[in-house]
Amino acid sequence: MKKLLIALVILISAKLTYAQDLVKKIPANAFTVATIKGNNVFKLMFVKDFNESFVGKKLLAETSKSLDKNFTSIEDFGINLDKNMYYFNQLNDSITYNCFLIPLKDANKFESLINNKENKINTNGDIRTMILPDSTSIIKWNNNMMYFVTGSIKSSFFADSVKSAKYGIKDVRFQSKYDYANDSAVVAVDSTYITTIDEPVMVEDVEAPPVIKAKVQKKAVTKKGAISKAKAKKGSAKRKATAKAKKVQPKIVEEEEAVIMTDTMGDDTTVTKNYDEQYDEYQKERAEQDAKMKRLAFVWMTEQADKVFAGNYESIENNKSYTSSLDNKAIAELWVSSLQDVYNSIAPEFGTYGKAGIMKGYGSLNAKLFMDGKSFRISTGLELAKEQADAYKKIMNRKLNKKFLKYVDSEKAIGFMGYSIDTKAYLEEFPKLIKQTYGSFLGKSLDEEIELGIDLFSILLDEEAVSEVIKGDALFVINGLNSKDVTYTSYEYDDDYNRKEVTKTKKETLPDFLFMFSSEDNRLMNKLIKYGINKSYVSVKENIYKIEEKKSPVDIYFMIKDGIVFFGNSLIEMQSISNNSFNASPSKMHKNLLAKNNFSFLFNAKNLVGKVPSEEFGGEETAKKFNETLGKMGNVYMKSNPIKGNLVSADISAEIPNGHENALKYLFSLIENAAK
Repeated sequence: MKKLLIALVILISAKLTYAQDLVKKIPANAFTVATIKGNNVFKLMFVKDFNESFVGKKLLAETSKSLDKNFTSIEDFGINLDKNMYYFNQLNDSITYNCFLIPLKDANKFESLINNKENKINTNGDIRTMILPDSTSIIKWNNNMMYFVTGSIKSSFFADSVKSAKYGIKDVRFQSKYDYANDSAVVAVDSTYITTIDEPVMVEDVEAPPVIKAKVQKKAVTKKGAISKAKAKKGSAKRKATAKAKKVQPKIVEEEEAVIMTDTMGDDTTVTKNYDEQYDEYQKERAEQDAKMKRLAFVWMTEQADKVFAGNYESIENNKSYTSSLDNKAIAELWVSSLQDVYNSIAPEFGTYGKAGIMKGYGSLNAKLFMDGKSFRISTGLELAKEQADAYKKIMNRKLNKKFLKYVDSEKAIGFMGYSIDTKAYLEEFPKLIKQTYGSFLGKSLDEEIELGIDLFSILLDEEAVSEVIKGDALFVINGLNSKDVTYTSYEYDDDYNRKEVTKTKKETLPDFLFMFSSEDNRLMNKLIKYGINKSYVSVKENIYKIEEKKSPVDIYFMIKDGIVFFGNSLIEMQSISNNSFNASPSKMHKNLLAKNNFSFLFNAKNLVGKVPSEEFGGEETAKKFNETLGKMGNVYMKSNPIKGNLVSADISAEIPNGHENALKYLFSLIENAAK
């Protein structure tokens, strides 16, 4: 009975704590939510330790300097460091809100932090409001929380003339008569635009200055011209009429051409002056319209801030996708509602394509940061539609060839990357995934053509045969770095600028790598090798082939053995593989990492120490600092996880070396070392 009562007390306490959490203030339609869990952060590092750390001292010093106050602890900011802090983003067709929710422990301390003579604080009961300069942001707080919001109007919304007219926003454009004369197509389009809208549209064309026409001065008639004119009068009446017509017509044309010419050229000084004045007028009108949009954004931000404080709406805590992504052990979390929403938000300028379901089937995305006494870890997850999830489960239904593991030497490997997919399943599912992704781009009118393309792809490609040649698993290993003299072609010029080709050498640090993939059918590979030998592209010695490419900075060797195709740039390693003398010792952890995951990656920083010549860093000092940082780093890993339900996920983790209490303190020590 006593245990039951204790359990009930704990449960009620947890519920009360959750009820007090600011997450309930975040609207259900939030696009992005980010969380910093203060309680979990300051379990790893006490407030006192933070204040005395390099990062803490820097933060307090800079804040004190900028606000002309003396802060000795982050607790002086008035923030409740034991509770969650949130950022969320809200989108609609007209405005984007970026918002912060911060829990307060001492509202007076917080108010003294932001209070200044320039910004007035308005008080309504226990709610205080500060409007930042230019009315671009609002800060609102009470004794328990602070809310900051800034709004950004979407230009695409007011590009719609009907919507802009609804809010009294004019579509101000600038086009001079010079532009009208030289761009009749634009005039036609603009005219159509103005006259074909059903509703009244507020479109204002700023008038350009009038064109200055230069007067055409008639040439003075000389005596010689007068004599010629008198002689011309002696002809018949018909000839007189003809002569008159011929004489008059060129005169008219000449005058018109002159007028057109001066219309275009005009008095440059006057036209430029009037053009500049008119452009200034346009800029002024444009600024007025921008000010209207800014005022409208401020009205919307004010309404949104009032709603958040009132809390009269459905909260994000009722969103199943969001709540299922949470983990109590994480110190920070990020959740995005859907990849389709991401695409729609960043591509409105694509018009119809911006609204296409190019990310259809890809749901919410989440990421979580964990820190403990052993490592950092970032865990990511992506929700998929059932159709997508089923397709990826088929594609990922393969493990790495275990024969690969005996070529991994954990003692000297700087890094490796392995992956495994089912090639046959991939080729079968690929057309469906492409159709789902890009079919919306092309439109329903091309559905038949897309289906025909998919069928043709399947007929032309024998998935079974391809999967025998390339099974779908591969491993890339970097075993070290070596400096090598590399030849390259350069050019020199003599005194007469004649170019001469010269061959030079330089030292380059290049990786020793080994790449391998599984292949059960080598017939195609053997044909390619035979062709390469016949064309002198490939040479062979003791079943080890070399690619003859003079311009390559490294020699590339390859061979086929035990159903594996090997590529590498170390002849010694290739020879040891060929004669079964290759000696490697993969650790148990590295074996599991490669064997149990479809994708895996390792970077061993310690094995890189001292391998890169100091000349490539620009000097001994920089090289020393770089090597010291590497020496204090642990291994970095990345791996994919099995698909669970409709969730595909992956982890990135970094070990912390011995001698550090936990990952957060280790991170702070790295920041301090890098800043020195």
